This record gives sequence, structure tokens and C-alpha cells, in this order.
Amino acid sequence: MTATPAEPAVRGLSFFLTVPTDPEPGRVYTDALDSVRLAERLGFETAWVAEGHFTILGLPHALSFLAAAAQVAGRIRLGTAVLPLAFDNPIRVAETAAFVDALSDGRLELGVGKSNPQSTAIFSAFGLSEGDREILYADALDGLRRAIDHGVTADGEQIPLYPPTAGIGGRLWQATGNPRTAAAIGRSGDGLLLFRLTPEGDPGRVQSALIDEYLGALPAGVEPRIGISRGVLPAASRAEAIALIAAELEAHPTRFRVPAGTTPSGPQEYLDALNVKYGSPDEVIEQLSQDEAFVRSTDRLFSLPVSAGTHAFREGLRQVAQEIHPRVRPAVAHAAA
Repeated sequence: MTATPAEPAVRGLSFFLTVPTDPEPGRVYTDALDSVRLAERLGFETAWVAEGHFTILGLPHALSFLAAAAQVAGRIRLGTAVLPLAFDNPIRVAETAAFVDALSDGRLELGVGKSNPQSTAIFSAFGLSEGDREILYADALDGLRRAIDHGVTADGEQIPLYPPTAGIGGRLWQATGNPRTAAAIGRSGDGLLLFRLTPEGDPGRVQSALIDEYLGALPAGVEPRIGISRGVLPAASRAEAIALIAAELEAHPTRFRVPAGTTPSGPQEYLDALNVKYGSPDEVIEQLSQDEAFVRSTDRLFSLPVSAGTHAFREGLRQVAQEIHPRVRPAVAHAAA
């Protein structure tokens, strides 16, 4: 019998913000910045934001948003979850990341990815083919690393980026749902980011296998970084949580994108399709504790499926910080043959 790689200790309480499209984008962005301030006051270690193009996600440039967030919150770390690298010039990504890192006094966590599956229209809008997503990502990631580590080459001369990029390379994260990519992320020593849904089945089981691949490839002595996103909706009871999501669906009927092949017919079905843990804090804790992957994470990215700026959102964030996160414990490491 040989032991699996050491399970990582729980590291950080994180907040994952998805900014929706809305007829009043200025108000939504203001609410999002207020949410980052609130998360900082509640003791969250990191605020992560999702970037999206031409979809229900209304934040087309996450790093610009984090530059603003750096000015309204002075302690909380700021992360991208994630930047779809294929749609940007990697040198510009490196420059902008360095700029945000300087503004935030070294608080940037740079998460990158291949884009969501079935993003054909987005690739087409950028003049690309979704069939090339793997090679586009590999080339962009390589270009990003070169720019961060060595600067750029112009007319045969090596030129460092400004502001300096020192330290950003050690705060690089990659998102994936692919076992081969999870192992490659481990070999690189980057952090691993996992989404709340998986098309293959139960996210806890599927993603626990990805964590095995990542940990098995991680070089000796490199600290694991495993960030997992999970939707939660704490309330006084399951019935109240269902009522909250029902009100959200009535106010914003097109705001939620459910996985392909699912046809939820009511609020409870939406919560289940979106893998949201809901109910009283005790019930949410129990559901999270049964999640095979979540309990192995170092960074727990909690998201709330209600509008930022509402009482339900603020109270939910408070319950996550004060009543839920402190009571979810990591699983005991298992032996493997």
C-alpha cells in the first residue's frame, strides 16, 4: 500500500461573484463593488469574479473590474475565475495583470481557462473556431508565461514588462474539467480551479478524481492550491431558500443558465440543476460535508444565486462567513493501492 499525496489544509474563505447582464449595467457594477467591500468586512480572504462575453455574464473584462475593486477594498485578495485566454493577446493580459497587481499591492490571483464548453458563438465572434480551443489555449498560456517570466522580445532585444510582473507567476491558476489537463496543471505547480457543475455527473465525485490527478503530478515541496466553486443559498429553512430562488426567477427569468439536457420546471429543480446547496446553515454544512471534492479544497469559492445588493444576498454572505465556512471540515486522506 502507498499513501496518496498529502491532503491540503483548508486555506481560504473565498467569494465567487458572477456579474449578470442587466438593463442598468452601471448599477449592477456598483452593486458588485459593494459586494467586494462587504466580503472584505466579513473576513473573506479572496473575491473572485467571472469574465464572460455575449452571454448571461455581464463582465467582459474582469481585470478592469478588479482594478476598480482594488481601490474600494484594501485587504481582500482579488482573483479572476477565469480569463478565457483564447480571446486576448497574452502580452496584454500580462501587462494588465501586472497593472492590477501594482494597484492592489500584490493582491492579484490570476485564474485562466479555455472558456466554457459549447462556446461556439463566442469563438466565432472573435474570428476563431471552437474546435481549436485546446491549441489556442496552449499557445496563449505559453505566451502568458513567457511575458510574465521574461518580458517580450522586440527587434532582438529582451524588454521587461511594466509594471514589473514579479510574483504573478506564482499566483497563476488554471481551470479545467479534463483529467489530462488537471495533471498538467499539477506538473506546472499552478493552482487548480474547479467549477460548480460537471457534465459527467456528480461534481463531488468527478472533481475528486481531478484532484487526484492534480496532486499526483504536483512536484514535491509545492503547496497544493485547489479552488472549488459551489453555489449556496442559506436561509431559515429549505422552504425559505426555495422561496428566495422563486422570487429571483420571477424577477430575472433569463438570468440562470442550466446544464444542457436539464429542464427544471420549478425553483427547487433549478437549485438542484445548478448544484446549489440550500436550506438552514446546518443543512448547507451537511450537504457541503458530503461533497467529495469540496472538502479537499484549499480555497472555497462560495457563490449566491440571488442578486447582489439585496438583503438575501447580504445575509447569505454573512451566514457563509460566520456560520457555514468555519464548520465545514476537510476529509481525512485515504490510502490507495
